[in-house]
Amino acid sequence: MGAYARHYEDTTSRLTHYQVSRLPDSFFGSIPDKVINLGFTPSRIWLKWNVQNQTNEPVYAILEAQDIDYVDAYVVGGDTTYFLETGVLRSYQNRHFSINSIVLYLGRHPKHLYIALKDMNGLVLPIKLGAIRPMVQKVYRETMINSFVVGVMALIALFSFFMYVTLRDRTFLLYTLHVIFSALTLLTFEGYLFDLLWQDMPYMNNGVNSSLIRLCTLLTSIAFSVAFLNIGTVRPHLAQLYKGVGVLAIGVVLAKIIGFQQAEMVFNLVVLVTFLSFLVVGVWMYRHGFRPARFYLLGWGIYIIEILLLMLTLFNVITFDHTFTYYGYQIGAVCQATLLTFAVIDRINSLRDNVSQAQELAIKRLAENQQLIEHHNDVLESQLQQVQPAPSESLQQMLKAIRDERVRVKKIPVPTLESVLLFTADDIVRIEAMGSYTTIHFTNRKELVASRSMAEFEQVLQEHDHFFKVHKSHLVNLNYITRYRRGDGGTLMMTDGSEVDVARRVKADFLRKMGLES
Repeated sequence: MGAYARHYEDTTSRLTHYQVSRLPDSFFGSIPDKVINLGFTPSRIWLKWNVQNQTNEPVYAILEAQDIDYVDAYVVGGDTTYFLETGVLRSYQNRHFSINSIVLYLGRHPKHLYIALKDMNGLVLPIKLGAIRPMVQKVYRETMINSFVVGVMALIALFSFFMYVTLRDRTFLLYTLHVIFSALTLLTFEGYLFDLLWQDMPYMNNGVNSSLIRLCTLLTSIAFSVAFLNIGTVRPHLAQLYKGVGVLAIGVVLAKIIGFQQAEMVFNLVVLVTFLSFLVVGVWMYRHGFRPARFYLLGWGIYIIEILLLMLTLFNVITFDHTFTYYGYQIGAVCQATLLTFAVIDRINSLRDNVSQAQELAIKRLAENQQLIEHHNDVLESQLQQVQPAPSESLQQMLKAIRDERVRVKKIPVPTLESVLLFTADDIVRIEAMGSYTTIHFTNRKELVASRSMAEFEQVLQEHDHFFKVHKSHLVNLNYITRYRRGDGGTLMMTDGSEVDVARRVKADFLRKMGLES
């Protein structure tokens, strides 16, 4: 209905609907666009339509901007005439239908429609006229789209919080908060918070809550980006600059709260410049080998494009009547949330790959050091034996102690699904076969699943003579046996409280090893 409207600016905000209806048509200016865009103004704007219904059905006007502070409607018709005061700062009960959008009943024979608007934010108003059936279909479609978007964001927030609790990675917590505030921003724009949470408290829609929610969305996006891209370490001066941007955004929102009219436009520009800087920094990080930045760039890229389109509609550069502007925030929010989730997961995988490579290198160097120590010990033994062809008993005991200590402190690599861990043989109580995997039981009663077979562990532990395979599925440390219970093969009681069966075929060897032969 935008192109059919005429508008009048009431700078005093005091004219009544009756006074406006008596003004001559020459006082009203035309609106060239399909979507009414009146920009940022402190005045109350009156819109006027001359309406003629050529159908046999009652018609309705639906205002598709759900967050306008004050809406005064004056309907003049052959079968209905009334004045209605509504908007988000007025009682929810004044609405014709209890939905997030404002609907005006025009009756079967409308003649004139006057609507007055006043809002501390930009006045962009898509308004449509139609019968009840297409109006209900439109409301239903928008509700389904918004429900889907909020549902996706809620699942992503839950998943991110679960990852934070599991991994204790601060990046996931910051991302969870960012997704939550992005969803709250959408719910605020679409009027669902008023509809669902505080119908009896219209003062909650005074613009302060909306500004604070959007401020938190910006601040959490800054904190998340700084943590995700590791800006504090790579570019500490840039991290300080982002802190300054956050302080600036807080100051702008405070200025808006105290009544500075242009603060809304300044805040939108701060948001846009900040988001564009995320793209620039992301490109720089990706070019320097930070692989997870690819999903980060895609997520922010789509989101920023949609935000830019919305801002261009506020400045009346493009129209509001196509999908990518009308559903711009929904499209940008769901794409950003999804792709940034991929980015965070990819970051975790990348860090794990780096840790795994570092561990493999450390294990390689450890093995080289052990070989060097063993070589030095062999040289020392040979030299001592050359000096004393018949070593004394004390010298033999010393050499044996050196060999035993070397075996005792030698690290055993335990590969897991995520990395390779190192333990000494004395840390292990028993090893239990589990197909091609094994479960390692430690002295502190902890367990670890290793991606190595029992046969491989047998080979690794072959020089540790205090390990014995008592069963095809059990390799035990003889030092941690507390009791042997006789039977067909027998049962071992271990220090960790477990019981391990001894196979009948190895019973004799086991008793001989333990010195329990009868």
